[in-house]
Amino acid sequence: MFRGFTAEGALVEQLGSSPSSDIYGVRPDGSVAPVTTDLGSYEFGIAADAATVYASPAPAVAPTAALTPPTDPVLAIAPATGEQTLVLEAGDVGAVAPAPDGSQLALTVFSAAEPPGTGAELPVLVDLPAASAARSLAPTAATGRAGPVAVVTRELTWSPDGRQLAFVTTMPDASQEIRIADASTGETTTRHRSDAMIALLSLDWSPDGMTLLAVEGRAPTDAGLSRDRAVEIDVASGRSSVVLRGVRGDLVYSAADGSRLTMLDNSSESSAVARTWSRGPGGRFVEISSSEIGSDLGVTSADRLDIPRCALP
Repeated sequence: MFRGFTAEGALVEQLGSSPSSDIYGVRPDGSVAPVTTDLGSYEFGIAADAATVYASPAPAVAPTAALTPPTDPVLAIAPATGEQTLVLEAGDVGAVAPAPDGSQLALTVFSAAEPPGTGAELPVLVDLPAASAARSLAPTAATGRAGPVAVVTRELTWSPDGRQLAFVTTMPDASQEIRIADASTGETTTRHRSDAMIALLSLDWSPDGMTLLAVEGRAPTDAGLSRDRAVEIDVASGRSSVVLRGVRGDLVYSAADGSRLTMLDNSSESSAVARTWSRGPGGRFVEISSSEIGSDLGVTSADRLDIPRCALP
C-alpha cells in the first residue's frame, strides 16, 4: 500500500494546503487499485492482516493564525469496500501506525507548549477500540542537550512482537535520533544519531526484530546524483552498516526473512517506480526488479510504502 500523487491532485491544491493525495493498494498480481478517492492528503498505516487501514486526512488548508492545532480525524478504512469509520480525533495527527496484534494505535500528535503557538509533535499510544485517553511516549531531552525535543517525524514502526515502537526525533539543533520506546512503560533509548546535514527519510523494522532499516538523505552531488544511503541498525547494539547507496525514496523490507528491500523511486518526472533488491551471499543487495506503479491510474509520484506482514513472501 502507498500514498499516491496525481496531476488532478496538484490542480486542486490551495495555497498553504498539504499536497493532495490518496491511498492505493497493490493486489497480489501487481495491479493497483485506489483505497480512497477524495484527495484527502492522508497519513496512514495498514494492519498486519491487511483488513483495515488506519488513516488521518490532513485539513484542506493549514491554519496560519490559530494558536492551537486543528483536530484531525483518524479513520478505519476497509480496503475491500472503501467504507470509513471514525476511530478518534486528536490534535494535528501526523504518523499513524497500528500495532501488529491490532490492540493499539501509535500516532504522532501536536502537544502545545509555552509561549502560545509553540510545541512539539510527540508519539502517543491509543488502545483499540479507542475508549480511553492516549498515553504519551514523549522522549526526554538527550543527555548534554539543552531544551526539549523539537518534533517527532512521521517515521513510526513497530517491532514484530508489538512490544516496542521506533521513531525519529528531530532535536532543536536539527540533528536527528532514532529512538526505541517500550510500549508498556514508555521508557526510550537512542539507537542511532545523525547530524543536521543528514535527514532520516524512512524507518522500518525487520521481520525478525533484529534490525532497523533507515534511509539517510544527503544533499545531491554537483551533477545531481543521489548521495542518499540505506543503513541497517542493530537493535541491540546500535551499530549500523550501509546496505545500499544512491537510493531515492521510502525503503522497506519486502520479504519475511529480510532478504528483499523495496523502494518507491520518484526520480522520473512522469511516474513512480517500484524497485526491489535481493540480499545475496555476503549480505550484498542486488536489484532484481523495477516497474512503474500506478501509472495507469495517473499516479505521478508516491511515498509512504507500507507492506502488511501477511503479504510478505
